[in-house]
Amino acid sequence: MTAEYKLDQPVAVTCPDCGGALRRTELGTLTQFRCHIGHVYTAEVLVAAQFAALEESLEAAMRSLSERGELCRQMADKAQAAGNASTAMQWDAAMREAKERTVVLRQLLEKEWTHPTDREALEASEG
Repeated sequence: MTAEYKLDQPVAVTCPDCGGALRRTELGTLTQFRCHIGHVYTAEVLVAAQFAALEESLEAAMRSLSERGELCRQMADKAQAAGNASTAMQWDAAMREAKERTVVLRQLLEKEWTHPTDREALEASEG
């Protein structure tokens, strides 16, 4: 991966269903977000849908890392059985790396997240 990752402010908020840019509109006191193909969200529904998409992505990344770790373990075993200790060490290092990164993702998934629609939690954090 050659991308340089930064935490810049997004240009737009995107639709969790289709990935299209959302346009914000105000209807009295109600804030709505609508994408170009017609998905419509209130802010509360949008934040819940974003969270569901985020959780799904983290779970997919965790599954991929777990599978990478298992593949690397199998390849390390094969290289070791073939008498290629150097290659086995490289596969083993890649396996350990995948497992370590899985731990980080698991911690993200297991932590409690702030949900703006939970009024009691918001009031407790403000008080």
